[in-house]
Amino acid sequence: MDSDVLAETTSLCPDCLTEVPGQYEERDGGVFLTRTCDDHGTASRRVWGSLDHWDWAADFGPSPEHDGGDLTVDDDHACLAVVEVTEDCNLSCSYCFASSGPGGAHRTEAEIDALLETVAAAGGRPIQFSGGEPTVRDDLPELVERAREMGIDHVEVNTNGIRLATEEGYAAELAAAGVTAVYLQFDGLRGETYEAIREVDLVAEKRAAIEACRAADLPVVLVPTVVPGVNDDEMGDIVRFAIENRDVVRSVNFQPVAHFGRYADDDGRFAIDTATRMLAEQVDSLEPRDMLPAPCCSAYCQIGTAFVPTDADPDVGAVEAENGDGTTGTEGDDAADGGDGCCGSDDGCAGDGEADTADEASPDAFVPLTQFVDDQLWDALAGMVDEGDYMELLAGTAAGEEWACKTAGCCGVDVPGGVEGLFDEVVPVSFTGFMDADAADVNRLSNCCISVPTTDGDLVPFCGYNMTTDDGEYALRNRNDWGGREAVDDPPGSGYAGEGDTVVEGEAVDADGETLADGGETVAEDGSEASSGSCCGPDAGDNGCGGA
Repeated sequence: MDSDVLAETTSLCPDCLTEVPGQYEERDGGVFLTRTCDDHGTASRRVWGSLDHWDWAADFGPSPEHDGGDLTVDDDHACLAVVEVTEDCNLSCSYCFASSGPGGAHRTEAEIDALLETVAAAGGRPIQFSGGEPTVRDDLPELVERAREMGIDHVEVNTNGIRLATEEGYAAELAAAGVTAVYLQFDGLRGETYEAIREVDLVAEKRAAIEACRAADLPVVLVPTVVPGVNDDEMGDIVRFAIENRDVVRSVNFQPVAHFGRYADDDGRFAIDTATRMLAEQVDSLEPRDMLPAPCCSAYCQIGTAFVPTDADPDVGAVEAENGDGTTGTEGDDAADGGDGCCGSDDGCAGDGEADTADEASPDAFVPLTQFVDDQLWDALAGMVDEGDYMELLAGTAAGEEWACKTAGCCGVDVPGGVEGLFDEVVPVSFTGFMDADAADVNRLSNCCISVPTTDGDLVPFCGYNMTTDDGEYALRNRNDWGGREAVDDPPGSGYAGEGDTVVEGEAVDADGETLADGGETVAEDGSEASSGSCCGPDAGDNGCGGA
């Protein structure tokens, strides 16, 4: 088949994850990554749906180039560190990155302390406690407190939400411990979606978990695993649901399915530009190019926008005035206070952690931020970003929103109409395309900003840590002594230091009172053991499942 070479890179053989030359090729209107291994021959996989979109995205963000050294993540480049605390889970999802499930071992406190010390030494970057399902550990609140005491200010919990939904007061306990956001696995709004992906209808549990977080004033990030032909038609409804519940749901991070861990076959995955076009077909105000590449990693790793109210239109009554520090703002803005930061207590900035009542405006009254901020301004703002702050903004935390206000209003960047209308009720929506062996590009991998800490004091790329060969081996982590299991089929706990703690046994029930999990076993409606087909069930969030 004829193809045009677009670029050359260093890739990895999908059979052995050995570095080999690779090239991007245009074929059938899309982009393929082709590479040849001396031992395993040639492999070519589609990695981007549209050549036109590929070319457009290339104008944003860095163009990383591997320096030939190790694949550790620079301390100042780590947006986020994912800390696995257990291999145990009250679901058994067939697409799990971590190959976790019922009966898995907990990491010891000593090993978790070593991982947290690695993060703290890197400047206390934001973390996500993950697993497995971290909430099966009864000491999770104590682990959160320990992280906060080490100077880690942003602590998310990746969870399927079952314990939040079924244990009264648990959300408040996490909030009191210092959790700043819950990264909630949220595949859709239909019962059949969960039955198809997880073989258990969890709609009631998801809604109950969100209500528990609302009562505890604990922000929620919705994390849908997007599987073609299953729930890709629900993406627009998920965005509307987030906007309707924006007092507690602060953002949405879609993760198209990729091939990690138990989900190794080359089918069902799709590129994030394809997913973006599908979302744009479901949201009237959205165009594919409203989803702009992230500022720190590759333009092909993460794209996103933010939905803001139409009444934030900067053309309505906007009168620009010069602030005391020489920057511009809108007449009446507290930004024009002569300059101690632009987010004063009365400026309407969401950085104060207060959200407006969710039912004040319908989802149809929200439009993408790009209607107010063009590509060039986005690129300028992105260049000012501290990468940890960018992750906080995506999580919808007060710290991230405060950064957005200060950057837009106080850094000499002219945002017509001021920043209050832009960030007052912002609902970020993003796509994360995790890199599996199909799309392995060492240049991008070396610039990964989502990391996994090791007990040796390194931050290593999340996608490299979880990348598996076609035979299910975690070849990169094994080759580099990063720790963890050697292969997907290894017994639970084999990758952890020591025996681990006693596995917590708990019980979760569905809306009808039927047992979902007892002692770590997941059961279907008929009482038989269920093997969920989720991509990110136990690892909902960045330790979930994504596409290239």
